Amino acid sequence: MKPLFKTLLLMFAGLSSTLAHAAVSAAVFSLTASSATIQVGDQFDIEVLVQDAFINDPTDELLGFGFNTQLSGMGALQFLGSTIDPLFDDVSADLSLDAAGFAFPGWDANAIGASFSLATLHFQALTAGDVLLAIGSDLADLNQGLIFFNQDNSAIDASLNLQVSAVPIPTAAWIFMSGLMALGAVSRRPKAVF
Repeated sequence: MKPLFKTLLLMFAGLSSTLAHAAVSAAVFSLTASSATIQVGDQFDIEVLVQDAFINDPTDELLGFGFNTQLSGMGALQFLGSTIDPLFDDVSADLSLDAAGFAFPGWDANAIGASFSLATLHFQALTAGDVLLAIGSDLADLNQGLIFFNQDNSAIDASLNLQVSAVPIPTAAWIFMSGLMALGAVSRRPKAVF
């Protein structure tokens, strides 16, 4: 009976540990584009929103955040910078991160609510094509992730697929070019000799 009791005890301990880790949820991050249509040359913004930041400990305080952006795909975007939400002081340049904010004293769930903005990212579309925009944090760097007072940093991870389209040639330009081609065709005709 002893080995069975030991086995059951180990199984219970393992299951408890697994359930404890499963119960720890993470905040949800989302990226929202300022424009539904993006054309080459356009400047546009992406808002970084967080929901349920205090889900693990509603009594904790959020001291700051930090993350970098990554771009991949056939299209090309240029990162122009970020505007940090007024809840935080902008420390992006000091920490060499694409977006980073700090608040002291920190913010608790009662002060900022369950859903709030961290930053607005600014981009310019350079070439047409699909682009995957991702934000992420390296938790080995203590300045990245969601930074809390009483708990470990929480990873920031979100992505957004964007479609950058080429700038269409206006109708007036097509009419003008067809008129030029017609004039060119008429001027190259052989002249009648009388």
